[in-house]
Amino acid sequence: MKKSWTSAIAVSVSLTAVLSSGAGAAFAQTGVHGARTSARRTSAVPLDHWTPGIVAKAKAEGNVHGFGMPANWANLGNMWASFTRTYGIHDQYVAEGNMSSAEELQSFQKEKNHPIGDVGDIGISFGPTAIQMGVVAPFKNQYWSQIPADLKNPNGYWAAAYYGVISFEVNPQMVKQVPHTWADLLKPEYKGLIGFGDPRQAAEQFDAVIAASYAFGGNANNIQPGINFFKKLHQIGNWTGTTGSSAAMKTGQIGIQITWNYLSEADAKTFAGRPKILTVVPTDATVAGPYVEVVNKYAPHPYAARLLNNYLFSNAGQISYAQGGAYPVRLKYIHLPKSVHLPALNLNKVHFLAGTFAKATKTLNAEWGSQVLGQ
Repeated sequence: MKKSWTSAIAVSVSLTAVLSSGAGAAFAQTGVHGARTSARRTSAVPLDHWTPGIVAKAKAEGNVHGFGMPANWANLGNMWASFTRTYGIHDQYVAEGNMSSAEELQSFQKEKNHPIGDVGDIGISFGPTAIQMGVVAPFKNQYWSQIPADLKNPNGYWAAAYYGVISFEVNPQMVKQVPHTWADLLKPEYKGLIGFGDPRQAAEQFDAVIAASYAFGGNANNIQPGINFFKKLHQIGNWTGTTGSSAAMKTGQIGIQITWNYLSEADAKTFAGRPKILTVVPTDATVAGPYVEVVNKYAPHPYAARLLNNYLFSNAGQISYAQGGAYPVRLKYIHLPKSVHLPALNLNKVHFLAGTFAKATKTLNAEWGSQVLGQ
């Protein structure tokens, strides 16, 4: 699944300011492989901020290649198709679509002399890492002023485009009493029904541990309550170690998966009632994890890369995210179609995640295997 992490990668920390500040409140409401060109060195069209001249240059390049941007993630498949229809620019994102955040940045670095990827979509905690690695280029799209300050790099190296919330994906044919809280998952009727991956390897699973920590009195600085919860969940057999996935939900291997709400919504659409899927946002606590858009410093199609970035933040791009169940960063500034219904959120129970947090990473890496899995 997209967005796997290595255990050494730092993870997210809650930003209270996102909820309390005006900017945060607005957010909450809210390939063809081409040879590297010299255009970015010789053209008079600036590349660090939006200018209409980028459109013509992008169309001349004719291609754009995305890493970590698969079709089933936050409705990106429809976004790619819409972008191509709008500008006539060919897109490519498979098979590299399922790259993790770390893998995307590593590929940018490894391929710099023969670049392939133009753009990437990474967890917000990887934004500082991308800058440290020197693999992303600054670009401020034309919607820059409408992106909350806490959710963008001031120099333009990255900006959050959307977020999801950790939810329960439920098959009501297998789960007669739908869980609504983390404590509910401990009930005996869910024995063997829960799927969950390794939080040392995946962003969504780590964020789920943080969400559970909040539910049981902890927070992003104290994830022990979350570790204790999953330890008990494993001990009683409600979670046997089975990894959650669309395939496991589809085949009935599991009846509950802990994942991002938009991935649950994607399964609901894909399965088309076979089986039926419910997306449940836990009422006691959840976390919101933003994902940020970056432009490869060595992009073989530098103008198309920036045009795509601009499109992702446009009304069309933002609506596309919402159609996939993700919360667009510019929700305050757009009008969603009547057919789009994002789950209502109790913001008092939503904790926004951003940045890095070494203590949580260290705790998880040290305790998960021995305490939770008994290894």
